[in-house]
Amino acid sequence: MSKLEFAPAKINLTLEVLGRRSDGYHELRSFVAFAADVGDRLTRELGPASKTEVTGPFATGLGDANLVDEAVAAMSRLVPDFVAGRLTLEKNLPVASGIGGGSADAAAALRLLRGTRADLVSRDLGAVARALGADVPVCLKSQSAVMTGTGEHITEVALPGELYAVLANPLIEVPAKKTAEVFRLLNAEPLPSDLEPENPPVFSSVGDVIRYAALRGNALEAPARQLFPEIINVLSELAKLPRSRVAQLSGAGPTCFALFESETAAQTGARMLKTRQPKWWVAASRLT
Repeated sequence: MSKLEFAPAKINLTLEVLGRRSDGYHELRSFVAFAADVGDRLTRELGPASKTEVTGPFATGLGDANLVDEAVAAMSRLVPDFVAGRLTLEKNLPVASGIGGGSADAAAALRLLRGTRADLVSRDLGAVARALGADVPVCLKSQSAVMTGTGEHITEVALPGELYAVLANPLIEVPAKKTAEVFRLLNAEPLPSDLEPENPPVFSSVGDVIRYAALRGNALEAPARQLFPEIINVLSELAKLPRSRVAQLSGAGPTCFALFESETAAQTGARMLKTRQPKWWVAASRLT
């Protein structure tokens, strides 16, 4: 019998860089949400453990390594007699695209593998997730939240209603160390020593969420546009879609998103964009 785990795309509705820390990392504050039905899929079947088989439209982009195998290795270290079984990753999200695909895959692997043993079902895998990557802990729950620090501090923030997004990626080649290059171009100031913590937002309507996203924005958008000028066109196309409320970059890009207040508007916008830009990756989804 096979078991399936969904790995939803993560969207940075906001991404603020508060400053460069003394340890070289950047202090962040990011409000993230997840696509309810756009993402990768991880399947486990009984059988001897082996390297994860990767299928799907973006399988070739992963190369020889993926975070699913790293998650399996981490679980094997945690439980010496652990048997992962045969895993197949259906890679539907563009690789290194700013929507947390690899982190979502690792988190899906942890959820799937935790469910294989009764003694692991209630186990907190937060430390394992953090060791796999900064975005893996928030992907473990895959619920809207505010992340601070380098991503280790997570406060769930509920969406007050149904919010929809159209995601668009121009499918351009990205460098291996894309995110590091974007941060280099940002050249953030040192983190202020007197920085005051901020309470997480409380939203009373979807309109509040959209206004918050538009106000806070994404600090990486300007340097990402330097690295990937195509982002300018993607944002322009998203902003022109009927009933699009805001268009911004997710993460370090190059995936961008537009927010909508109805499923019909989002689905119509996605169809229009696919017609205009048939070579792009385009998807619409409700956010959670």
